[in-house]
Amino acid sequence: MDTQTRLAPAELYDQLFVPTLFGRFPHLVLDAAEVGRDQAVLDIGCGTGAAAEAALARVGPGGRVAGVDPKDEMLDVARDKDVPIEWYAGSAEELPLPDGGFDAVISQFAFMFFEDPPRALREMVRVLRPGGRIAVSVPDAIDHSPGFCVLTELLYRRFGPEVAEGFRQPFCGGDPEWLRQVCDEAGLTAARIERRDESARFASAAEFVRAEGSCIWTLGGVLDEGQLQRLADDAEESLAPFRDADGTVTVALPCLVVTARAS
Repeated sequence: MDTQTRLAPAELYDQLFVPTLFGRFPHLVLDAAEVGRDQAVLDIGCGTGAAAEAALARVGPGGRVAGVDPKDEMLDVARDKDVPIEWYAGSAEELPLPDGGFDAVISQFAFMFFEDPPRALREMVRVLRPGGRIAVSVPDAIDHSPGFCVLTELLYRRFGPEVAEGFRQPFCGGDPEWLRQVCDEAGLTAARIERRDESARFASAAEFVRAEGSCIWTLGGVLDEGQLQRLADDAEESLAPFRDADGTVTVALPCLVVTARAS
């Protein structure tokens, strides 16, 4: 496959994975957190900045946007974009920011990877102003995403259970009962958990595989070029039921959105 092998993994992720997936979903957390003009917004687990950039467009020049991520290589890519966003290296469980500085805290598709999710939620509350809003999104369970189930089955048959289970990991937080337990442990007993039906679109089955092959949490660095090509060849047939008349592949990707307010 013609992946841009000379790019660093974080650059490849930003160019291939973000536009087809993460770049399509910031509205979920921004709407849930009621982000608007002149507000201060913090994006936790910001990666290369997809949700933070979308927040910046909403708050305008009178607002403030900051992003926190534990991976320096992701933040290096974000900083190279030369946008007026503050970037901080740090963990969700120990935010490198003072109390009460933000109107809204968002986190898109990172919460399921946090080491201590209840502590992360308490940190979100700490940096919020009174009445501030939290909005966190995670992919729903993979069995609610048939196209991703197909790709998982292909990975299992072609490369074995370890690779297939690794691909499933981003869906591990798609459990409303687990999310409710985490919120309760964090003291956010009034938090709401809602399912939102969304979808991801790819120009082709090969682009679907190409995007996942650039994701450091799923197949990036796991499969080589030849293996990704074989997977793409298999996917052309297996993903045919998800192919539109123009060749576009559309796969359901429902999400769970957690919202809460600081007292």
